[in-house]
Amino acid sequence: MKRKKTQPVKLAPGEMELLELLWSEKQVTLAKTQEWFHKRGRPLAPTTLHTRLNRLVDKGFIRRVAENPAVYEAAIDRKQVSGRYFELFEELCGRNLVPFMAHLAANRDFSPEELAYLEKLVAEKGGIHHEGTKKHEKSE
Repeated sequence: MKRKKTQPVKLAPGEMELLELLWSEKQVTLAKTQEWFHKRGRPLAPTTLHTRLNRLVDKGFIRRVAENPAVYEAAIDRKQVSGRYFELFEELCGRNLVPFMAHLAANRDFSPEELAYLEKLVAEKGGIHHEGTKKHEKSE
């Protein structure tokens, strides 16, 4: 089933979890998927993961790019995922995400890549280039 690229996508939590893996790793095998879940304290049987992956293929959310071993990659990007999860999360936080973000910053070990990405987002939202100059600052 082919999906329109602009069509919003609604995912179950388990589907979202698999897509998060694919978005971060680009391509995965069944063995890599099983290892990923095992490292997170959630050992799942290969048959269970194979079924979940194939259902996502059938729905058009991911695609199989090789057969032996099967290699999967995302067929949709993060921007296509329905915002309903983020809206629900914002509601749970009372629309104030700063305490949650502060909690993450204090209690989570971010990779250098994650930190660089977050710094870039904050700089862009703040109207600041990476060099530390304002985007909209007028020259005098």
